[in-house]
Amino acid sequence: MTPGSQRPLQSLWWTKRARIAHGVLVLWVPGCAVATWWQVHIALSGDALGWVYSVMWPFFAVFSVVLWWNIIHDDPDTVGARGLRRLREEVATETKEQRTASEETIARAEAEDAELAAYNAYLSDLQSGPATKTWRRH
Repeated sequence: MTPGSQRPLQSLWWTKRARIAHGVLVLWVPGCAVATWWQVHIALSGDALGWVYSVMWPFFAVFSVVLWWNIIHDDPDTVGARGLRRLREEVATETKEQRTASEETIARAEAEDAELAAYNAYLSDLQSGPATKTWRRH
């Protein structure tokens, strides 16, 4: 989370997303414990593959706890589609002075380095060309 967007701790733990994650965790971790217990009994009865599964299920439980922690503590406004939308809005509201200063910095750097100027010209040519078609864009 960014310093300006910190939410109170209580709302962090009791959002709709957090409550769903709590419920899934409460069901999943005991389920992994039962599956581990079951696979240990299978392994003790002579099935060697049961030992692999009896180790696998605790790893699934630990992974689910790590995933739960990340789901609770990620800020949806900074990740995913919302975060991308917010970044695009910030770039769109960038002031003209900032753009001019950036352009001046690039021009000074290009004046010092001809190879950099050629590379930047190449990149601008690529950007001005038509967008490549992929299966995602039509």
